Amino acid sequence: MPEKSPASFYDSHSAFSAQRPSSHRGHRKASSMLHSISTPSSTTRNTTSSDFQSSLTPQTSLSAQPKGGAKKKKAKLSGMQDQVDTLTDEIGNIRSDVMSLCDSKDRRFMVKLEVKSENHRNTRKYTWLHDARQHEASQAIVQHQREQENRDAEIHLREVNIRVHQAHSMVLDKEAENLCLRIQYHQLTQGGSSGS
Repeated sequence: MPEKSPASFYDSHSAFSAQRPSSHRGHRKASSMLHSISTPSSTTRNTTSSDFQSSLTPQTSLSAQPKGGAKKKKAKLSGMQDQVDTLTDEIGNIRSDVMSLCDSKDRRFMVKLEVKSENHRNTRKYTWLHDARQHEASQAIVQHQREQENRDAEIHLREVNIRVHQAHSMVLDKEAENLCLRIQYHQLTQGGSSGS
């Protein structure tokens, strides 16, 4: 096999070296073209991104809005339910307090009514006892007056009997005296007639 001369080797090497920059430049050009095709510019990228976002924002907002509204509505309903439960508990407590007050008022009214009835019964009993005692006292007074009148009448009757008896005694004495005078007169008249 014949050997290449140093000159020919140098010529081929220089020729190859001379062609490589062009290939590198072509490769860089092709790469830059491919990069420009595959990678859009910043303006294009920003425009495309904004267009994409603007195209997706209504749908995203529409799709996100019901979820947020449902959460707000659920939270609002939960808060309203809590308020309703609180009001229901307060109404129940108020009703319980009202029932307790009514029961206490009824008990106080019944106690007052019982005390009033007891006082009324005691008053009537006292009045009846007072009237009964007054009646008994009046009856005793009347009885005493009757007894006193009877005693007075009996005393008066005895006094009258004594006076009658005394008068009768006086009459008897007068009759006896009259009888003595008659006897004396008769004796005098008999003595005078016998002397003549």
